[in-house]
Amino acid sequence: MNKNTNEIMSWRKVFKLSATFFCIGLISISCKKETTNIGDSLQSESLNLQKIDTFTVVTYSDLVDSMDSDETSTNLLGSYVDPIFGKVDCGVVTQILPSSVNPDLGTSASTVMDSVVLSLRYSSLRKYGNLRDMTFEVYQITDQLQRDDQTYYTFDTPNITGSNLMLAGSETQLPAIYDFQIVGTDTLEAQLRLHLDPSFGDYLVAANEAGQISSDETFSSYFKGLYIKVDGSSYGEGEGAVLYLSLEHEDSKLSLYFHDSSTPEIAEKYSFSINSKAARYNEIIYDRSGTNVQALLDDKTLGEEEFYMQAGAIRAIVEFPHIMDFNYDSLGAYDPKIINRAELFLPVQDFEPDAFNPSTHLFVARVVDKKVSTFTVDYDFSSSFQAGNTIEYDEDAKEFRFIMTREIQALLTGGQENVGYRVYSPNFFASSIERIIFNGSKSPLKERPRLEITYTDY
Repeated sequence: MNKNTNEIMSWRKVFKLSATFFCIGLISISCKKETTNIGDSLQSESLNLQKIDTFTVVTYSDLVDSMDSDETSTNLLGSYVDPIFGKVDCGVVTQILPSSVNPDLGTSASTVMDSVVLSLRYSSLRKYGNLRDMTFEVYQITDQLQRDDQTYYTFDTPNITGSNLMLAGSETQLPAIYDFQIVGTDTLEAQLRLHLDPSFGDYLVAANEAGQISSDETFSSYFKGLYIKVDGSSYGEGEGAVLYLSLEHEDSKLSLYFHDSSTPEIAEKYSFSINSKAARYNEIIYDRSGTNVQALLDDKTLGEEEFYMQAGAIRAIVEFPHIMDFNYDSLGAYDPKIINRAELFLPVQDFEPDAFNPSTHLFVARVVDKKVSTFTVDYDFSSSFQAGNTIEYDEDAKEFRFIMTREIQALLTGGQENVGYRVYSPNFFASSIERIIFNGSKSPLKERPRLEITYTDY
C-alpha cells in the first residue's frame, strides 16, 4: 500500500502523521484564528459574569483499527500483563545495513568469529511498566521490507526463518536501563546488548565472500532483516515492561567481533547499522480478553463509569450532546452568551502502586469522521507542539484540564459542528505504549469529568 501521510511539527521531532488521525486540510482553517482568548477584554466587575459546570458529558472509548508503525521516533520491545488492559507484546522488525560496502571480513576458512552483538540504544524514556528479567528472541525474517513506499501496521506479523539467533544461555537478562556499558576500553551510554550465536556472524562472512555486501540494496535483498521480541509467557498480572529504543541512534547496530586464525592477537570489528535508510516497524499484539477494557469496547455505555486511552490502540472519546441548549434560557427563548473561559476537566485513576503510569501530556482533537480528527480552534500554531498545545498532567489533582474557550464558542455560534472530541497523547504513532484510566461521568469515585464554562450574558 502506498503511503498517504502528512507531517506536523511536534515537540520531539517532525512526526509522520497518518490520515487515520488528522486532516491537515481542515487544520488550515484553524490557522486563521486569532490567538487572544475570547472574552478576556470583556471581563469586568460591571458585567454579569457567571459559571456553570452541569453540562452532560458522555465518555467512552473506541478502538484504533489500523495504526501505522513504521519509522516511529521510538521502537518498542517487551511484554507485560496490565491488570486493566490485558497483555501487551511489542516486537521490533528492522533491516540492518552495511556501514561500508565490500568490507574486509576475511574468509569463511580463516575468520574466527569471537562474538556477535546486537546493541540497541535506549530512548530518553527508557521503559514503561514493571521491569523484570526479560527473555529475548531474535529471528531472521523473509519479508522484503521497503522504507519509502510501504506502510506497516502494528498488527503486521513478520514471516521468519530458522531458529532463535540468541546465543544459548544469554537469552535472559535484566536490562540495565540506566547503567553505562563497558566494552573493552570504551564506556558506552546505557543500551541493550543482545549476544547472538557466532554462527550468525559466520553466515554474514560467507555473504560478503559471495558479494552480497556490495551495496545496501544488494545486502537487504539477500538478508531481509531481523525480528526481535520478548517471551513474556511467564509474567503474571502487573509484571513485565516494554523498553523504549532509539534504533536510528549510532549506538544501535549489529557488531561482529572477529580475528584471523593466523593472527589471533589482532582483534577486528565490523558493524551493520540501523540508520535512516533502514526500514523498520513495531509489531504490537494486544490480548484484552476478559478485561473491562474489552467490555467497554463491546458496550460503550460502560464508559459512564470509567473509560480508557492506550497510545496507538484505544482512543478516549468525550461528547457534549446538549451543549447547544446553552444558547437558550429556561423558557426556550434564544439567549446567546459570551464565553469568557471553557475548560474540560478529565480526572484520572492514578494509584501509587500502579507501575503503569498515565501519560504526562495530552491534547484534544475534534472528530471529523470515524478515523480522522483535526485540531480544535484553541490550537496555537505559533508555539511548539508541547509548550502551546498539550496539557501537562496535574499529579496533585490527578487530572488533565483542557482549555476549550474558542472551540465551545465556535460550537455555539455555528462555526463548528458538535461531533465530539478525541483525547491523544503526543506519542500517538505507536511510539509509546502508555495508557490512562479516566473516571466516567457516573464514576463511583468523587471526581468526574466536567465542562466548566465562565460566561457573560448580553
